[in-house]
Amino acid sequence: MTEEVNFDCADGIAWITLNRPAKANAMTVAMSRLATDYIAKANAQADVKAIVLGASGEKIFSAGVDVREAAPDGNESSQRERRSLASAALQDAILDSRKPVIAALNGAAIGGGAMLALLADARVAVPSASLSLPEIDIGIATFSGANIVQAIAGRLLAVDLILSGRRMSAEEAQDKGIINTVVEASGLRGAAADLAKQLGDKSSGTFGDIKRWLNRPLKAAIAEAREEHARHRSVVKN
Repeated sequence: MTEEVNFDCADGIAWITLNRPAKANAMTVAMSRLATDYIAKANAQADVKAIVLGASGEKIFSAGVDVREAAPDGNESSQRERRSLASAALQDAILDSRKPVIAALNGAAIGGGAMLALLADARVAVPSASLSLPEIDIGIATFSGANIVQAIAGRLLAVDLILSGRRMSAEEAQDKGIINTVVEASGLRGAAADLAKQLGDKSSGTFGDIKRWLNRPLKAAIAEAREEHARHRSVVKN
């Protein structure tokens, strides 16, 4: 059976690859949990200096959480809760990783997929890649997405992207300092490795301490958004 999240280590880099291209690399609960475990595994390995989060396929990095995943117990309310908790744990794993996390965007990062990319410490992308949070177009309020974009890129861009749901191209994202490097597909892995080595060569303890300090406002914003999501779900359910 093909693993839907792959883990491989080479030359001091842990490669975590979403491997569900036929389903737009949409994250099932199991995939989110496995990716979270792999980040913890990479942090525990002394020979790993940095982590690259990538995806299989040529068009989509990830379409976010798989909202169509059937509830194993038939309880859709419980499934939404499992999905939310698994997604939050993966976001926290990226933010709390004391080793650098690089997102390698092979294509579109949509919704929760865009959030994962934005929470990484750096991003490389192919020219056809894009970032979007189109939840508004299907009647969903993305409080987490709004707070993540605002904390990382400022209120004006958050208002633009969240309220329009539009796609931001890799070129535009690079111009705004959100994507570090844009390269052709053939050079994506190499560019991700170069950036991973650059950051991974820093003192791991110092890198982790500075990252934790810099992420304080972002973590507070995400915690606030999760509380609002919980209130929103409660209102909808009742």
